[in-house]
Amino acid sequence: MVSRARWLQLGVACLLGAAGAAGAWAAAGRWLPLAMTQDGGRVLPGLRLDGQAVPAGADVRAFVQGRAQALERRRVRLVVKDGDQVRPVVEATLGELGVHVDVDEVTARALEQGRAGDWLSRAHLADRARRGELDVPLEPGIDPGVVVERLLAFKDDLDVAAVPARLDLERHETVPERDGRALDPWGAADGVARAALDASVVEIPLPFQPVHPRVTRASLARIDISHVMASFDTFFSRHGDQGPRARNIEVAASHVEGLVIDPGQLVSFNEIVGPRSEDNGFKKAFEILKGEMVEGTGGGTCQVASTLHAIAFYGGLDIVQRLPHSRPSAYIPTGLDATVVYPTVDLKIRNPYAFPVVVHTSVSGNKIHMDLLGADKPVEVTFGKSVVDTKPFTRKVVEDPGVTKPKRKQKGIEGLELIRARVLAFRDGRRKVESSRDVYPPTTEIWLVPPGYDESTLPPLGEDLPKDDGSKPQAQATTSVPQG
Repeated sequence: MVSRARWLQLGVACLLGAAGAAGAWAAAGRWLPLAMTQDGGRVLPGLRLDGQAVPAGADVRAFVQGRAQALERRRVRLVVKDGDQVRPVVEATLGELGVHVDVDEVTARALEQGRAGDWLSRAHLADRARRGELDVPLEPGIDPGVVVERLLAFKDDLDVAAVPARLDLERHETVPERDGRALDPWGAADGVARAALDASVVEIPLPFQPVHPRVTRASLARIDISHVMASFDTFFSRHGDQGPRARNIEVAASHVEGLVIDPGQLVSFNEIVGPRSEDNGFKKAFEILKGEMVEGTGGGTCQVASTLHAIAFYGGLDIVQRLPHSRPSAYIPTGLDATVVYPTVDLKIRNPYAFPVVVHTSVSGNKIHMDLLGADKPVEVTFGKSVVDTKPFTRKVVEDPGVTKPKRKQKGIEGLELIRARVLAFRDGRRKVESSRDVYPPTTEIWLVPPGYDESTLPPLGEDLPKDDGSKPQAQATTSVPQG
């Protein structure tokens, strides 16, 4: 039987043996005990947290929270770098971009330093802390969804559509393709997370994924355009205030020229032509807005879209999306027009054939000419329509201090409702009939009159004022006017 005294002797010996390796530190006075902080927790003296020493007696959790707030309040900029140009997109704090610090978890890690392991390991940690070599990082996390949601509002503006190669049939040249780019918001979230770990990072370049066009210069070399599948012409004016509109027609037509549509491919007029902006070459010209002629950038683009719709219609392509104008157009029969408004109202067509088709566009004088070219002409198309209803137009009188006598600003046009039909007769004997309904609301007749003018003295609906030569006013036919 071992006596109580013997047990105590053995215990002391074990303790001295375990501490032997750390004896040098103890003897030299270099091993330091944990320091008590204001919140009752103990940290190694000299311990650093996020690069800064924890002050003696400090509230550890409050100290961690202060460092976390400083991190989350740090401002950064998400930018687009194009060569030497840097364009800011978003400026925000890291916290606003979803960066956060788990204060309780960091506090626990700080308090655990020097508590675990054998005495030798703890002595090593204490010595490193005393020399300022032991640092507890904040290890911030991020909610990537915050960055993604923030950037989605800018994605349409930052993305650049790939430009397919096209044929310049006038010059007998191939215009090479250009790659596009698509914003990678998840990659941007990774960039924000990396910036949270490096205080020197102020600018975060936004990452993009390359977008390659389907039609390349190499693929165009294999295209057969020996057959004219459909042709259509529309006409316009260049005189007077129609000059800017004519210029817009030329710009829009240049985007459509040489367009290649692969088998099964869906194309969007708005994507092909792009924004109706001065940066994209468009001028201010008259267009239709809510039934009235107003000045807007890109007026005339609808005529190019309507001409494209006509060759797609007669060429047997699928008309996936198309809307008629708000009133008949002078340059094209009702039922064949197509209105477009960037980016909301679009013309979309699809190639149903097993071979690619090419759009050839030329603008000469006052005429737009378009051909749809391909390796074959497998279908003959006929177009029919019937008016099922008409609606009379009304009059709107506007007092204008700038006029001294009544002036008719806009002719009235009766509304039309018609059924249009496309009959496709295929070479193999099949026939397909497609029908749809077009509605053209009545166009309001608008008069400008001096303030206080008696409206009852205006000419009857549809008629203009008498001419200066004394002849009687003539009723105006409900003719259409150029649009879009």
